[in-house]
Amino acid sequence: MMSLAHLPRETILCVDDEEGVLQALQQQLDARFGSECEIALAQSGDDALELLDELEAEGEKVAVVIADQIMPGMKGVELLERVNARSPLTTKILLTGQAGLDAVVAAINRANLNHYIPKPWDEANLHLAVENLLRQFRLMAENRILIDDLKAKNQALLEMNQELEAKVSERTSELAEANSRLAQLAVTDGLTGLYNHRHFHERLGLEVERSARTGLPMSLLMIDVDHFKHYNDTNGHPAGDDVLRQVARIMGDGRRANDFCARYGGEEFAIVLVDTDKLTAAQVAERLRERVAQTNFPNGDLQPGGKLSISVGVASLPDDAGDAEALVRAADKALYDAKAAGRNQVVLAS
Repeated sequence: MMSLAHLPRETILCVDDEEGVLQALQQQLDARFGSECEIALAQSGDDALELLDELEAEGEKVAVVIADQIMPGMKGVELLERVNARSPLTTKILLTGQAGLDAVVAAINRANLNHYIPKPWDEANLHLAVENLLRQFRLMAENRILIDDLKAKNQALLEMNQELEAKVSERTSELAEANSRLAQLAVTDGLTGLYNHRHFHERLGLEVERSARTGLPMSLLMIDVDHFKHYNDTNGHPAGDDVLRQVARIMGDGRRANDFCARYGGEEFAIVLVDTDKLTAAQVAERLRERVAQTNFPNGDLQPGGKLSISVGVASLPDDAGDAEALVRAADKALYDAKAAGRNQVVLAS
């Protein structure tokens, strides 16, 4: 029986017609996976299929294919469908800058898509997705080896078969765990661990519908880290990332089980408070603002105002809006007013 330790190094194949995108993918993937995988590049679907033929002829195992959806000639979905037909074990990621999900749905239905990543992507998100897919590929490859070996055994090797079946069961459990992590990754921001922008809008829509059914209020806090560009320029982006993670932790502390926090984008966050009126939401926002202002961030004293702070806009249903989109606009307008009024304060939508 061949073990994974004796299998050739896996290949991660990146396909995009833009040279800059390919270079960025190669640099980011090589930095994380270069010690264990080969990083191959192709600028079209046809080039990718030719490269796959060459790799297979040399006995190379293509573990992950990352394909852009919009390319001249063969689209990403079509390429991944053909990859799936010829190599079912190969895991597949669709890279798309499209706002809609039609291509993603088509890829799931036609190409057995494992994951999709929107452009521009988050490097941490990319690393987590590829890491989980590599683990999934290796687990499936090992399962196939174990199953093939089981078929070759006869009744005299019953005890060995039982031991191998136990290993298959264990690997299957690990595979299920990897799939569960991928599902969580799809709704999670890679830097802060909060929900991502897409999942925020999905959950917000559901909570707005629930509020309309029950007649109970709900509130939205839009939060922005004040002078964050100044902090990045002064201390560097790694320090800025640490600030975003720490603000995210402060937001999560003491949060009720039904409320949820999300990274809206950049240095902007959002908190949805269910069954909460505007006055109560304002009190929650003020406590959060005070906690951030009182936190001793590294070099926070170099910020304008002598400390790192946040501004918060508060809007509520049904006082300020009748639907999810209007609620976001109202809270965002209140946030803009808070920053225009000098920052480090809470402003309610009027």
